[in-house]
Amino acid sequence: MREERLKEMLEKASKKKPVTRQAICDTFHIGDRKARRMIEELREQGVRVCGLNTTEGYWIAKSQDEYEQFRRDYAAKAATIFRRVKNMDNQCEEGQVNFLELL
Repeated sequence: MREERLKEMLEKASKKKPVTRQAICDTFHIGDRKARRMIEELREQGVRVCGLNTTEGYWIAKSQDEYEQFRRDYAAKAATIFRRVKNMDNQCEEGQVNFLELL
């Protein structure tokens, strides 16, 4: 039921008038972390929930172009995270002191 209500909210929203996380929290009487989890659950189901840091809100893509723009940004964030993890992994392999070694 919550999921359907959230989906309705996002379908009515747009890039120019997104649903903020705060609005989701207020509507469902939940915290920020749970609101983000609800959005991710919809994405896991294939719902094209878009969001931008600049708007701090969400909406369901109204066109393929809108989705593709979001997808580029979303994928770029993932690539950045994977690159950072690889860099951190490499530092440990090159002899960086591991905090467990200090114990």
